[in-house]
Amino acid sequence: MSSPVGLIATAPLPLRRKTKLVAALAPPQPSSVVARPAEVCDAVVSGVGAVDQPQQAESKRKKTTAWSARGRPSRLVIPVADDAGELAAGWGAAAAPVKEADVEVEGEGFWLASRAGPRHAMEDAYSVVTHKNGGDSQLAFYGVFDGHGGRAAVDFVSQRLGQNVVSAVLAAGAERRDEASLVVVEDDDAVSAAIRAAYLATDSELLAQHQQGASGGACAATALVTGGDLYVAHLGDCRAVLSRDGGAAAALTADHTCAAEGERARIERGGGFVSRSGSGVWRVQGSLAVSRSFGDAGLKRWVLAEPAVARVPLRAGCEFLIVASDGLWDKVGNQEAVDVVSRSRNAAATSSVARSCAELVDMAQRRGSRDDVTVMVVDLERFVR
Repeated sequence: MSSPVGLIATAPLPLRRKTKLVAALAPPQPSSVVARPAEVCDAVVSGVGAVDQPQQAESKRKKTTAWSARGRPSRLVIPVADDAGELAAGWGAAAAPVKEADVEVEGEGFWLASRAGPRHAMEDAYSVVTHKNGGDSQLAFYGVFDGHGGRAAVDFVSQRLGQNVVSAVLAAGAERRDEASLVVVEDDDAVSAAIRAAYLATDSELLAQHQQGASGGACAATALVTGGDLYVAHLGDCRAVLSRDGGAAAALTADHTCAAEGERARIERGGGFVSRSGSGVWRVQGSLAVSRSFGDAGLKRWVLAEPAVARVPLRAGCEFLIVASDGLWDKVGNQEAVDVVSRSRNAAATSSVARSCAELVDMAQRRGSRDDVTVMVVDLERFVR
């Protein structure tokens, strides 16, 4: 059965490829060549690197002598395959040749940069879904997802949640049009209820599909634009921050962690416990640092998939939205992130906004983030009526 929505992108970000290098040792031959970095680069990129042995023998002898004179061993440089073939689905944005799992995307009204942390395989993902109805009204969905305990949960959620949210909101809109007595506040509540229902339905689908002992989960922060309003929903510690009125930052989410008194009390009322690890992080049942997420079947009694939903009317002064995984927010403040993007927007080229996403990724990692970092910027001014 075909989907009523137009899928623009739903992309688990690429895995880091672990390349096993095996060097066969053999006695040196008279014609052997120790490749310099430039020669290796030529061989990999352009296929150049064959050496005419008769013409180069004397030159090679001099180079070997020079190395020995400095008292240093000759350096063997082995090229490592890059991830250029591992692309964000549907976009053709290749990883940079010297940085594994780097992704930069420039789409219609949004920009994204992502980089894997050094600790594990990439577990971030993103999704963008649009739906146009009658030419005038437009509905758009944007999401950033942060997995834990493997990629199964984050891959599933990034593929399903956007379509579930859009379908639920469209269905709710059809029901509202059949009831002329509804007032504006009820319309807003209906959209929020549809988003919550879509989150819960996605979680149920995930648990049903991975009920054979899967223990992983995923956090999310999503934005839905419909009817001139912005709806932000989230689970866990992904975050959405609004810039308005000349670059003032306004957080639209509050992290779902066990450090929050309300979340801790809820878990304890349900018969669970929260303990503080040696690193100072509060964890559900001594295990999970977030108190709401998709998946995490073994903790589902306490770790809910019901999101918090915030509504913001899109009026003059609403500029852009930053949606990012906690790899950014652990090291970069809300206002600081908005300032970086605001400076880029003052430049003439739209590519400057894309560069600001990459700048934020760099900033987080320079400050010591060892997590995956994914940053999406959504232009809101094009939705302001």
